[in-house]
This record gives sequence, structure tokens and C-alpha cells, in this order.
Amino acid sequence: MMLFFHLIFVLVAAPDVLAFPTFVIENASPLLENASEHTLVAIITVAVSPHASLIGDPVIINANPVVHPFLLSRRSPHQWELFTTRVPKLDFETVALYSLIIYAEDNQGAAASRAIFIPIADVNEPPTFSGSLAQPDQATEIYILEDTAPGTVIYRAAAKDPEGAVLEYFLSPEGSGFTIDSLGTISTAAVFDFERESRSFSLVIKVVDPGGLFSAGNLKVFLINVNSKDPVLTCSLFNIENAVLSVTSINSTLHNAINIILDEEIPVGKTVGVCQATDEDNLGDLNFELDPWNIYFAVDKEHGTVVIAARLDVERAGFAHVQSFSIKACDSDRRCAAIPVTVDIHGINDNSPFCDRYLIRYTGREVIANDTVVAQLSCHDLDDPPDTIHYAPSSGPIGSGQLFKQVPNAENFIQVAKELDYENPEMIVAGHVFEMTISVLDDLHPSHTVTVTIIVEIAPANDFSPVFKAAHYLFSVPETSGAFYKVGKVTAIDEDHPPNCVTYKITSGDTQVIQRFWIHPLSGMIELTTQPDYETVKQYNLTIEGVDCDRFQPRTAMTMVTVDIKDENDEAPVCTPSLYKAVIFDNIVAGTNINGFELNCQDRDSQDFEMRFEIVSGNENHHFGFDPTRGSNTPQLIVKNPFNFESGAELQQQYHLEVHIIDDNLKYGRATKPRTGTAVIDIYVTRVNTPPPPTTSFEQRKDLTIVYTAINTYTSSDWYIPFIFTLMAVFFAGFVSWVCFLLWRYGNTIGCCHKRAKEFSKPKPMGMKYIAGDRNQKEKIVIGNRNKKFEVLTETIVYETIFDGEAVDPVSGNVYEYNSRTGARKWKKPPSYKKEALENLDSLPEAHPPKEPISLKLSMQE
Repeated sequence: MMLFFHLIFVLVAAPDVLAFPTFVIENASPLLENASEHTLVAIITVAVSPHASLIGDPVIINANPVVHPFLLSRRSPHQWELFTTRVPKLDFETVALYSLIIYAEDNQGAAASRAIFIPIADVNEPPTFSGSLAQPDQATEIYILEDTAPGTVIYRAAAKDPEGAVLEYFLSPEGSGFTIDSLGTISTAAVFDFERESRSFSLVIKVVDPGGLFSAGNLKVFLINVNSKDPVLTCSLFNIENAVLSVTSINSTLHNAINIILDEEIPVGKTVGVCQATDEDNLGDLNFELDPWNIYFAVDKEHGTVVIAARLDVERAGFAHVQSFSIKACDSDRRCAAIPVTVDIHGINDNSPFCDRYLIRYTGREVIANDTVVAQLSCHDLDDPPDTIHYAPSSGPIGSGQLFKQVPNAENFIQVAKELDYENPEMIVAGHVFEMTISVLDDLHPSHTVTVTIIVEIAPANDFSPVFKAAHYLFSVPETSGAFYKVGKVTAIDEDHPPNCVTYKITSGDTQVIQRFWIHPLSGMIELTTQPDYETVKQYNLTIEGVDCDRFQPRTAMTMVTVDIKDENDEAPVCTPSLYKAVIFDNIVAGTNINGFELNCQDRDSQDFEMRFEIVSGNENHHFGFDPTRGSNTPQLIVKNPFNFESGAELQQQYHLEVHIIDDNLKYGRATKPRTGTAVIDIYVTRVNTPPPPTTSFEQRKDLTIVYTAINTYTSSDWYIPFIFTLMAVFFAGFVSWVCFLLWRYGNTIGCCHKRAKEFSKPKPMGMKYIAGDRNQKEKIVIGNRNKKFEVLTETIVYETIFDGEAVDPVSGNVYEYNSRTGARKWKKPPSYKKEALENLDSLPEAHPPKEPISLKLSMQE
């Protein structure tokens, strides 16, 4: 009865039932919603009249819903099976009843249809996941930070039951650190550590309906490493005290500071610590640094080596004995580990002591009493803390049983051990001077040492003043004397010891800008420093001072020295003008003063009448002379002998006279060292044929005409003027010659070209031949005559003409080829009447263009 309600057959037929096809439907068991593919739903039998047959198979029409999972399959000629397909899937919750109409038609034109209702039976189906868990062969991946707090939701599983039942969720494995609630929410239940625990978790989520059906999904949870831990820093620092090395190690996890001691003056760059750092997060390299930055220490950024960066000098002003800083190791996120370090800089003995004085002198008079302190040493040490200064005798008469000793409990004081008397023979043998050295030490082991020298001198009492042997000295010096000339010697006597220990100096009298005299400080010898001049200063009165050898209370003596300068002939006469030029006529009368010219001469160390005049050169035929020749300082130039050019004996017209002025014209005695001055006179003699015209000037002289006078118009220092003009003339001549050469060369080139053009324009001889060659062959032409031959090499490039058309000549009827672009033509086959002529021609007006270039070889000989 239940099957009848589940499957209702409704038969729809025409009034004539027997004439139409009939359906018989046998239903199978109820169709469950989870029925598999090819499940049999019903068997349909179609009956037709005896004389009819079905056209094709029955078909399903007007299905509701239109898309259905059913298909008809022939079982026998009149029987078909209705079974399920895969798509769409049967789902009670989606479609609970399908309505199908089976339609069939026979060949008699009769048709029939039958409706079939297929109810879907509800079945309890397992729940299903939605989202990423719906993929059964794939695992859903989730990434969480390692420091995620417990209770943090990391995922929500979504599932549904086809029947809409309440579902339950389960998570495995248990104790994995995750929990799931009744809604499918997955949360963390523990704190995870990327470095110490598992870095990934595989979870299985199971959802179960009330009937016990379930579905499972895979969830993969990965931990993300987070920089959540500080690095760990470990350092080994060196203690260097008094050059003794020890090592102290410390770890940053102890959170303790470290104190080390270092000597000063440790070399810059020396390693004083080594640090290493580790980071469990392992998210990058660690960098080392000092905080705060320190000028004296540095740490290698990558390797953690601590070194000295600057000189450690506790004695330097402002230096801090205690240096504090922290050694840090930091990762990229500035998570750091630190070790506080305090460095105590310990001073060492690195500076030598120094003293206020390194040479101490003490001088006593006649007698130095016993226990007299002769020296006090004041020495210091820059070390911090300062070292104890020690004084130890090094050399000299100091110590036990010696002349000098150190004061007890005051080693820096030196005193006399016994009385020292200047007259004591022992003192005399020692020379009255005692030298000793004291070594100054800043420590005993080790030490720096400096030396102080002490000189003690016993000086006699200065009882006597020095006395010069003469109260006044008189010396004479020739004015021609030069430097280092010994003028004379002064001597002073001193009766004190040492005897006659006197030094000399000139205190006054030598007042010129350039001092003329110098006295030897020990011998008293007076010398010249430069040549004196009688005409400037004739006498010097020098004051000489003598000083004895007492350094503290010297005694002095004075004496006068008179130095007379002896006059000597040391200067030559000087005349004006020194150079003179004149032009005179040849008819001048003997005895005439030339142009009123006279020399004006002066001599600083001679009288005017002591000069004489000589013309030493240039006075040919003795035409010129001076009047007077001696005894005057203003002689006139006169004509002594007249000129006679008419006789032919006179040829010279230019006279260059060199005049010597000598200061040896003495009235009494004879000059020993005469001096000579010089003057130059140039005279040009002009010839005249007629007497000179009379003159009316007040300067008129008998038989004398002034034509031209020029004085000092040219000097020998103007040599560059003619040199420049000569050089310009040489350059101009060279330029003109070069231009002429270019013109000559141009003319020859033009003539040669014209000649060569004429030779090539001559008719070719009958012996010309054509020789075929390749494109690169060079043409050789030999042109010659009876005397010589010329070879000229030329390169000819022949371009081949392309003939792209043919035509017939209307006159001759011969076929010719032509170039359609240029119009060039050639006979395709030469005319018969021209064959003979072609053989005798020397050249061709229209040659066949050969496939290879043609080289022309000409041979011409006369």
C-alpha cells in the first residue's frame, strides 16, 4: 500500500484505447536520496497494435523539475528501464518529488503518454565542511606567531548537516595546545616557543551529527618566528696591571657589572677583551657597540673584539682615571644584551724626571768655607702618582772622603766637605775648577734617569785694575791699505791671577757708518776692516778699553789710539766731457782751438798743475794736440798740423782720439804711483773747395767755421739698435727669397702640365694594340723618344653597360641593342659591309662592352 502511495501511475489515453500504445510500469524499491548512479527506478513496457510498431524509443517530456537525474535504457524491443544518473545528485532536502511524462508514438500515427511520479526518500547523510576544509585531499594551512597568547582564536571551522541537525566538533590529537568549541572555533591553549618546541602542528577536525555520521578535515598550523628574546652576550676582558695579564669572563644573563684595571700607555690597537653573542631567534646578524661611545676604547662591530682606540695617559690634563661604558650586542630590531664595564686606568712610571737646571755653577772668592752649600737640585716627576726622586753621585769629587758631599736627609743639596782655599797647592793643581755629575732617578726598579752637572770654581780676589803700557798710542796707515792691514797693537798688564788676563774692545772713535777698525779681543792687535780714504777722514782717535777676567766685578782701563791716514795717489783724474764729437773743415789753420773745446779735469788727491795730457791713439799725422800739455787742468784741443787732401797724402777724415790724463807732473820729486784718466774725442774732417763764409757770431775765430757739434750722442751700450735692424733685414730677405721660390715652383709646375698635355694630345701611332685583362689590371703606358723613356702607371675602371632592348635599323635592316634608360646602342651583329673596315681601324667608336675590363697598352718609340 505504501508503494502505491510512493509511486502513482496515471494513465492518459484517447477514447479509442485499443488503437493507441499502452504502458505497463513496474516500479522497483523506493528511491533513496543517496542512491548511487545507475540505480533502477522502474521497468516500462509499451504495447502497440499487431500491425503497428514504435517509432524510436519512448522519451521523457515535461519533467518537473526540468533538470533531473533519470534516463531511459532499452531492455528489450518493447521494454525499457528507468535508472538514475550522476547529475544532478539526488537530494531530499533539495527536490523531494520528481514528475516525469513518458511519451511514445507508433508508425500508425497513434501516440500515448504516461505520467510517472518519483518520490525521494529522506536518508540521514553525514555533515559536510564548507570553505577550505571541504577539500578532502588537501590540508588547510594556518600561520600564527610563536608568542600568540592562550585563548586566541586562530580558525573557525564551518560545517552543516543536510538534515539540519545539531553538530558536534572534535579536535585531535589531544594535548596539542589547541582547543575547539561546539561552534567549531579553534583557539590556542598554550604558549608556543619557536626555538624550543615543534614549529608546526597537524590537526584533524571531526564534525559529527546525532546519528553518528561525521566528516573530517585536515588543518596544518605553522609557527612564525618572532624576535622575542634578547641576545646573550659573553665577554672575556683582560686585566693588565703592572704588565701582568689576567682574564675575567662574564655573561649578560647574570646582570652584573665588571671592573677591570689597565695600565696606562698600552699601545693603541691592543686587544683588551673578546666578546661573543648568541640569539635564539636567529633572525639576523648581531652587532657589537659601546654605549656610550668612548674615545679610548672601541669594539669591532662584527667580531666583538675590544681594543684600545686612543693613548691612555693619566698625566694629560683632563684625563679621567675611571672610564665607564657598556658593551652591547644588538639584533636588527635593537633587542640588546649589555654588560656594564668600569675600567680603572693605572698610572705607570713612563715619564723621566726633569729638573729646573741641568747645569749649576758656583764661584767662590779665595776661600770657600766648610759645609757651604754650592748647589741645590730641584727636580720633579710628571707621573701620576708622582714617583720618589732619588739623587745619586755619578762622577766627580763628591761622596765619602771627597771634596763635596750630599746633605744627609736632603740628597738634593750639595755642600763642601772641607775648606777650599785658592792658594792651596791642591787647588792649584786641580785648576781651581771642580766638575761633578748627579744622576736623578724617579724609581729604583725600573727607573728613568737624567743628569745634572755641577761646576764649582774658586776665583781669586780682583785686587788690581789692568794698566796699559802707554797712555796714548800713535799709528799711521797708508790710505791704500786694504782689509786685515795691521795698524798696531796695544797691551795692558793685570797683576791679578791669572796674570795679564785682559780683553780689549774699541768703545769710541770709529764713528763712520762702515767701521774701519777692529781689535782682537785677546791680543790687542788693531786691524783694518776696509780701505780708508784720506780725502774723507784724515785722522781717527780711538778709545780702547781693557777689561780683566773677573766675571763678577771686572776692572777696566782706558787708552787713546790716534791713527793718521797717510795720503797717497790712489785716484785717477776725471775729466768732463769724457766723450766729445765734432766736425771741422780741412782748411782749418794750425793752432786753432777746435770749436772752443777744452777739457775740465779734477783729481781729488793731486793739484791742478800736476796733470799732463797725451793723445795715445788715433792721432794720425799728429794733426791734433792740447795747449798746454801739462801744468793745467783745462787744456784746449787745437790743430797742430794743417790738412792737405789735395796732395793725396791725406786720406783719413775720421779721427778717434784717445786721451790719457796723468797726474805725475810734480814740481819736486817723482811720482811713484801715477794714476791715469781717460777721455775720448771723435773728429770728422769735411773737405771744402771754397773759403768758408764770414761769420758774425761773437764766438768767431780766425780761419775757423763751426759746422756741427755733437757731444755724447751715442754710447756703446746702444749696440742693440743696429742689431735689431740687422736682424729685421735678414728676416725680410729670407721672406722675399721664400716667396720667389714659391713663384718659381708654381711656374715650373704650370709649364710641365702644359707640356705633358701637348704630348698626350698627339695622334696615336699605328702600332697601338688592345690587350684584354681582368677588372683589376693596371694599364701601363710607355712613352719615349731616342734619349729617354717614361713609365706612367694608371688604373682604369670600366663600367659594363646593360642593354635591355632590341630593335631593327630601318636603313640597314640590322638588329641593334639599346639601353632604355641612357639610350646607349650597339650592333647585335656587325653589318657585313663594315667587317673589313673594322679590321683596319685603330680605335672603335662603339665597342662591344666586354665582360671583363680592357687594359690598353701603348708602345710609342721614335
